[in-house]
Amino acid sequence: MKDVFSFVPEPGNTKAVAAVSALARAMSEMNKVAILRCVWRQGQGNVALGVLTPNISSAKNVVCTLFTHTLYL
Repeated sequence: MKDVFSFVPEPGNTKAVAAVSALARAMSEMNKVAILRCVWRQGQGNVALGVLTPNISSAKNVVCTLFTHTLYL
């Protein structure tokens, strides 16, 4: 793996928090990951491949997030 990035919903946006949390929890419950193809900036030629994994918090009132692990190419 090359780099790890965390996707966190926009603070105060309850719809974004619910969406990211629902996706992360569903992925965790089903023991699944997602394969990603990312271009970080418009016009950038390099494409990164990666894996999206859930980050579930056991603490109350802590937002669930997603980690992106990019692969070496």
